[in-house]
Amino acid sequence: MRAEVIYTGGPIYSGHLGWKPAEAVAIAGGRVLAIGSREEVMQTRGPATVLYDLEGRPLLPGLIDAHLHILGYALTLDRLAVAGLPSIKAVAEAVAAEAARRPAGEWINGRGWDQDRWVERREPTKEDLDQVSPDHPVYLQRNCNHVAVVNSVALRLAGITRETPDPDGGKIDRDPATGEPTGLLRENAQLLVSRIIPAASTERQRELLARAMREALSYGITQVHTDDCRYGGGIEPTEALFKSLVGPDQIPLRITQMIPIDQVEEAAARGIRTGAGDEWYRYGQVKAFADGSLGGRTAALLEPYSDDPSTTGIYMYSEEQFKELIATAHALGNQVGVHCIGDGAARLFIDSVAEAQARYPRPDARHRMIHCQILSPGLIDRMVAERIVGDIQPVFIKSDGYWFADRIGPERAASSYAWRTLREKGVPLCGGSDCPIEPLNIWYGIFCAVNRQDLNGFPEGGWQPEQRLSVAEALDLYTTGASYSTFEEGFKGTLAPGMAADLVVLDRDPFTCDPSELKDVKVHLTVVGGTVGYQA
Repeated sequence: MRAEVIYTGGPIYSGHLGWKPAEAVAIAGGRVLAIGSREEVMQTRGPATVLYDLEGRPLLPGLIDAHLHILGYALTLDRLAVAGLPSIKAVAEAVAAEAARRPAGEWINGRGWDQDRWVERREPTKEDLDQVSPDHPVYLQRNCNHVAVVNSVALRLAGITRETPDPDGGKIDRDPATGEPTGLLRENAQLLVSRIIPAASTERQRELLARAMREALSYGITQVHTDDCRYGGGIEPTEALFKSLVGPDQIPLRITQMIPIDQVEEAAARGIRTGAGDEWYRYGQVKAFADGSLGGRTAALLEPYSDDPSTTGIYMYSEEQFKELIATAHALGNQVGVHCIGDGAARLFIDSVAEAQARYPRPDARHRMIHCQILSPGLIDRMVAERIVGDIQPVFIKSDGYWFADRIGPERAASSYAWRTLREKGVPLCGGSDCPIEPLNIWYGIFCAVNRQDLNGFPEGGWQPEQRLSVAEALDLYTTGASYSTFEEGFKGTLAPGMAADLVVLDRDPFTCDPSELKDVKVHLTVVGGTVGYQA
C-alpha cells in the first residue's frame, strides 16, 4: 500500500512508546501506514502521495474530550450568557436588557452565574429578578448547571408554591420565616421549571450542534465522549440528530454518546449497550448522577460543609435505588460512568461497583468515576481495587481553586483534585472539559493539569503544586487515557501503524514551550480518519 499523505518537516509525537518525536508519518485509508525516520517513511511514497511540509510545526495524536455535553453546549449559544458578570446587579441589568427586546411572556433562559465571584457573595433570589422582569419568566442556571434561580413569573407558570414538596433528588429553597420559595432550585427541582421552557426546533438544534462540533475541531479535538440524550429528547432523536451531521463526508468528529441510566433497559431492548455503533457514532458508558456540585453545596460529603455545617449535600437516589441501578446497567454488559464530586458520592459508587461485580462478575468493566474531586483517605485505594477509571476535569481548578478549601476545610482540601496521587496509585485516568460547565478549549485543561493555576497564572506556584502533572502526563489524559476509557486503545489515541489517522498540527511545541503558554496553543490542522476537519 502506498501513502496518501506523508507529514514531515516537524517533530511528530506519536504517543506510542512514550512521547519521543519521529521525523515522518504516512497515512492511507484513514489509518497510520508508517511512522519513524523520514527515510523509512518515504519508502511508502507513491506517484499520487501528497507530501505535507509541517514547516517546523509539531504533530500529535488527535485530542479526545472524555467528558462533556456538546449538544448541551450548542444550545447555550442561544441562551443569555451571564458568566463572568461581577455582581447580582450586573446580572439583573443583563436580564432587563433582554426583557426590553423580547415580547412580554417570552422566556429569558440563561446560565453561567457564580455567587463566589460576585461582590455580594450571596446567591440570588426571585426578588433580584422580579424587579427587572415582571412580565417575562426567567430561568438562570448557575455555571455548574446544578442550581438555578427563577423569578416569580416562572414559579407561577410551573405551579411551585409553599405547598410544593421537594422532588426526589432535589430541593426548593424556602424562606425560613414564611416557607415561600426563594426562587433557588437545586438539582432535580430545576426540572419543575426547565421542562416547561419551549425547546429549540430540530433544525435550530442541528445548526447550533454543527457550530459546536466545528469549534471542537478547531481546538484539535477529534472525538468527544458526550452526555446529550437528555438535551436531544431521548436516545432515538439524539442519535438521529448527530448522525445527520457526523462522518467523513460531513463533519469528521467522532462521537461517543452516553446512555442515560433511566433509559438503560429501553436501550438494551434496542440492542444498544456500551460499544454499539460504528467508528463515527457509538455508545459509551451508562451515565448516572450520584450527587450535585461543590459550588452549589449539593455535592454529597461524608461530613458537613465547612462553610455551611447545616448540610452535607444531596444524593440523587437512595442508597438502595442507586445500587440497584448500577447493578442492572452492569448486568446488561455496560460500562457505567457516575458523576461523583463529594466523597460520600464516591464511596457510594465504589460500594455499588463492588456489589455489582460480586453479583455479576466481569473482569474488565472499566467503570468510570466522573470528576473525582473530593476523595477522603482510602477511597483512591478502593478505586484501584475495583479497577475504576478516574474521569477527571483539570480545568475545574481554574474556577474552584479560589473557594474549594473554604467549602470543605484544609484537611479535606489536601486530598482533593488529587491528580498525581490518583495516577501514582495506579488509577487509569482520562480528561474532559465538562463543557459547557467550562470552556470547550481543551488546551485550558492541559494548562491547568500542568500548572494548577487559573488562566492568568494565579496563584504563583499553583494550588497544591505537588499534584501537578507533566506535559506528557497531561496529554495522556486526552489521548491514550481517553481511548482506554472507551475500550478503544487498539484503535486510536496514538499514531502507531494501523491506528486511526486522527492527528493535530499545532502552532507551537507543548513539550518545549513555556508551560504558561499551553493555554495559548493554537491549532493549525485537525485530521480525523485521514479527513481534514479543520485548517487555520
